[in-house]
Amino acid sequence: MHGCVYCYANFMRRFSGHLQDAWGSFVDVKVNLLDVLAEELPTNSGGRVWLSSVCDPYQPVEAKYKLTRGAVELLSAYEKFIVSILTKNSLVLRDLDLLTRMKERVEVGFTITTFSDKAQQFFEPHSSLVKDRIAALRRLNRAGVGTWVFIAPILPYVTEDQLEDGLSRLADAGVKRVMTDRYNARGMIINQTLKAYEFWKPPTNLEEIRELLWDGYEYYDKLDARIASIWKKEASGAIHEKAF
Repeated sequence: MHGCVYCYANFMRRFSGHLQDAWGSFVDVKVNLLDVLAEELPTNSGGRVWLSSVCDPYQPVEAKYKLTRGAVELLSAYEKFIVSILTKNSLVLRDLDLLTRMKERVEVGFTITTFSDKAQQFFEPHSSLVKDRIAALRRLNRAGVGTWVFIAPILPYVTEDQLEDGLSRLADAGVKRVMTDRYNARGMIINQTLKAYEFWKPPTNLEEIRELLWDGYEYYDKLDARIASIWKKEASGAIHEKAF
């Protein structure tokens, strides 16, 4: 429900009965999650639990259903599990009590696609403001919870907007590790993404943007190298990882 126009998971609408529904207008809630999880955990061999790879674990409706909180609480009772959280929503701070209790067995990452408030309103309109995500990272770090930032997907010109200042703010908040990934090009998603570009008014024409989204390998490599260079300068002990 964050409404991210670039989300490759959009294709799953055809398998969930939402093909006619606008992206960002719905979310399906697995209300029996905690009952199933409670049965599975005692006999599971353990390992790293990822929340989540396709759907954000802190959807706005999580404030009501508290399924992610319940899952983390169940997992926290077993030392055999490590929990990795990746979100765009500062609602994760609601669960700071659980996260600090788990200490070294949990880490929280925030996805940041752009540091521009203006761009964000077109490309990921219902996610937490970037300033709120950075404030959450600062608070998590001060509480002793490990953090990282996923700069993804890299969007031509959009990710570059206020990039150096944004990375500086991350370093100031105590973040030590960033990972980057390129745009995952799919036909219907590109058209949706280009509509957002049209509202944002990029410094070049939409056809060039389309070409970069489909086949901008050299562009992505150069921008990733720039991110790595800035990050090394801004953050003490900085770690940069490339996922593409």
